[in-house]
Amino acid sequence: MTEAEKPTIAVKPFKDYPDLVDILESRGMIIGDRDRAIRKIAQVGYYHLSGYWHSSRRFWIERHERGKVFHQLDEFQAHTSFEAVFQFYLMDKSLRMLMGDALERIEIHLRTIISHELGRHDPLAHLNRANVVKSALVARPGDPAGTLPLYAGWLARHEKLITQSHEESIRSHLKANKPMPIWVASEAWDFGAISKFYSILSPNHQDSICARLGIVERNVVDNWLINLNVVRNRCAHHARLCNRPNPRVLMLPRRGYFNELRLDQRAKERFYGLIAVVWYLLKAIGPGSQWLAKVADVIDAMPRLPGLTPKSMGFPDEGFPRGKFPITSGPSVVEPGLDHVCAATLEAFAVSRETILAFSDSPNASETRKRFADGMLDLMTDI
Repeated sequence: MTEAEKPTIAVKPFKDYPDLVDILESRGMIIGDRDRAIRKIAQVGYYHLSGYWHSSRRFWIERHERGKVFHQLDEFQAHTSFEAVFQFYLMDKSLRMLMGDALERIEIHLRTIISHELGRHDPLAHLNRANVVKSALVARPGDPAGTLPLYAGWLARHEKLITQSHEESIRSHLKANKPMPIWVASEAWDFGAISKFYSILSPNHQDSICARLGIVERNVVDNWLINLNVVRNRCAHHARLCNRPNPRVLMLPRRGYFNELRLDQRAKERFYGLIAVVWYLLKAIGPGSQWLAKVADVIDAMPRLPGLTPKSMGFPDEGFPRGKFPITSGPSVVEPGLDHVCAATLEAFAVSRETILAFSDSPNASETRKRFADGMLDLMTDI
């Protein structure tokens, strides 16, 4: 970097971990265990954790004719503790893992649907420009010079993913120089490729995909895929998840499941809306899934931290609305009845008897068997 390229604002000086804890404490954060705070900052990083205490900072509101401007201060609200911040980080990590697991299943399901529905018309449907809308075949007005049309850009990405893939089925097709049908090629696609491909497909192909998902509106599925792709990337890169705005305001059908939920605008803009959409898709894949119950348990156990509320995630003030969902608790534990216990005991005894009889006869073995039989008779007498 030359002198001319150096920033005019001085870079922040380096701070060691104990110094960073001192800064937090000087700004009003409660540090209950200093050594633990230093250790956790060393493990996770000061600026990675800063996203979790950001909403706990004090602020003041500047009012204008055009609206309000929020100004955050370099000091924390009362009762902001490092331990609660770190528990928030762990809570968000749990939700990221749950969301990542759900999105993996949804991504694979979407790949399967798209490749099947298009493959029934043409095994090489993804390479046929007749299957995409005409607007995707030409450069968009206003795009910088040299920008590829949407379909050409998607094809370039598709070829790159194919080249980088280590899937055996894909490598074998490439090695044999065989045409690669869509149900093979799609194994290389990531969520972004799925989302972009759906967005440029012709309406009849979009309709066949929507029908498999139980959705009528094409633009709703497009909106969902855009949102879920960004959320998937947040999960993959360990970014803060649960109290951030959605990439786009969610579009929802006005019937059935979503009509019963009656999500307000804030819910559509926040994590609650994403949970509703993911659960709609996930329960169709695995009707017996306990995913939503696990999500609800994590959210209801959120730490007490200024700025962190159910409302900040789009939920009602009272927390996760379990009453609106049919499956929000884990499987009940049923105590075994007497018949079950007796049957299981007899089965176990029969197995043990065969094992005992398998030992060769000897004076010691006979004596051992006799003591065992006497002991069992005593137990049976008690019953």
